Amino acid sequence: QQLQKDGWTITPACMTFTPATAAKRLKRATAERALSAFMERVDRVNTAPYFLGRVTRVILFGSMLNPDDADRPSDIDLAVEIVSKIADWDTHVVKNNDRAQELIMLGHQFRHSIEYAVCWQLEVFRFLKGRSRALSLAAYSIERRLVLAVPHRMLLGDDEPAALLSEDSPVP
Repeated sequence: QQLQKDGWTITPACMTFTPATAAKRLKRATAERALSAFMERVDRVNTAPYFLGRVTRVILFGSMLNPDDADRPSDIDLAVEIVSKIADWDTHVVKNNDRAQELIMLGHQFRHSIEYAVCWQLEVFRFLKGRSRALSLAAYSIERRLVLAVPHRMLLGDDEPAALLSEDSPVP
């Protein structure tokens, strides 16, 4: 990294090191099974009344779509959009607080109030991940610009045109 007037900047050398991992690449068949199991969990989240959130969008991007990595993708990059199943926000907050209290009674400890407040969303995210090393999940609301700027495939929901991206600010 180099120090500039307003702070640090990432150099090209750093960019080549950043994505480095010691994990073995996946076999295509393993990746396809993991993706299929993930989509089954998405269906379960969306149909089970237990979950307070539902998945409205799933976007596949990254090495699974790269022809150079066709046989051995590094992981399965997925952007996921999760929204509340409860239309009334006040009711949603009450239900989330009830769920958080249930989890506390079962021994779960929240690290901070933000984790408590988004308990419903974290619960869905963790269930979708399913402890799979193969899956790399990103929140669509946070990574939207990046995901839409690279090759991607919609697995659930509607695609957004890349024109919605602001041309004023570069994709990170």
